[in-house]
Amino acid sequence: MSLNFYYIFLLLVLFNLILLNKFDLLTKFINVYDIPDSFRKRHKKSTPVVGGLIIYINLIFILLIDFYLTQFFLPNFFNVFEFLSFFLIFSFFFILGFYDDKYELSASLKLIISTSLLFVLLILNNQLTLDNLFFTTFELNISLAEYSLIITVISILLFQNSINMFDGSNLQFANFSFICILFLLIKSNFNPFFLLLAIPFIFYWYLNKNKYSFLGDGGTLSLSFFFSIFFIKFYKTNLVINSEDIVVLMLVPGFDMFRLFILRIFNKKNPFSADENHVHHILFRTFKNNGIVQLIILSMSICSILIYLIFNNLIYSIIILITIFIYIVKNDKIKN
Repeated sequence: MSLNFYYIFLLLVLFNLILLNKFDLLTKFINVYDIPDSFRKRHKKSTPVVGGLIIYINLIFILLIDFYLTQFFLPNFFNVFEFLSFFLIFSFFFILGFYDDKYELSASLKLIISTSLLFVLLILNNQLTLDNLFFTTFELNISLAEYSLIITVISILLFQNSINMFDGSNLQFANFSFICILFLLIKSNFNPFFLLLAIPFIFYWYLNKNKYSFLGDGGTLSLSFFFSIFFIKFYKTNLVINSEDIVVLMLVPGFDMFRLFILRIFNKKNPFSADENHVHHILFRTFKNNGIVQLIILSMSICSILIYLIFNNLIYSIIILITIFIYIVKNDKIKN
């Protein structure tokens, strides 16, 4: 690693320590809080929603420094136009989510805006669209052809919605983010860019663990977009060979999302409506301790990934997770 990397690493750590020291001033200035209610928000006091902003500011710094100065990764990964369009859409997603945190937009309006943003990005950058889906487990190579644009948009939207629904308990998204960063780090042959990327998430993990801050929609929308674009780029540049390497990362939040969609539709409710049937809600009703809940959810993700790596077969991971989900839901129904 070059000397520049260590300078930037120390600068990022120092910057985040200053943010921690001035955290109260930052939250008062932003003035966006998650207020508890009697329905779903069971935290005991109003909590600042600035986690997404802190990570966003860090990512802006990392992306721009990397692109224009250090050239650890991005210049060989994105051309100038791709980078600028990716950076702008990433920022738009943060603004959309942050506005929603403050003024509460409807789910349908957010979906329309998100879909429009993705179509603009992908129409301008066809290198960010999926051309095919290769599955080793099924020995299947699906050519998307004229459907590549719409399939890519749907895939990103599904990922964004699954992460938004998954981010409902302290540390849940932070833990998932570390899995994604580790995946990108390994697949990129331990590129320093992803080591820098871990720093703001470590500081957010600390804030979230101690209930100082929530991520908010600004964080979930922008960061889910961020990760999805990198997953697509890794796949398009053959750093990831088959689709299952990425799908296995999404199994836990993906299963929970589809389970909730089916359950709500079956009960004649809006699939985007809020309720307390998420996997973390069910587990919390049993264990009454968020630390235990997050350990179980993290273990589910790690277990599914390890099974896939050992047997090189996604079906085994799916079967194990379905069994665990059935047991968790069934146990909750028996107790209630």
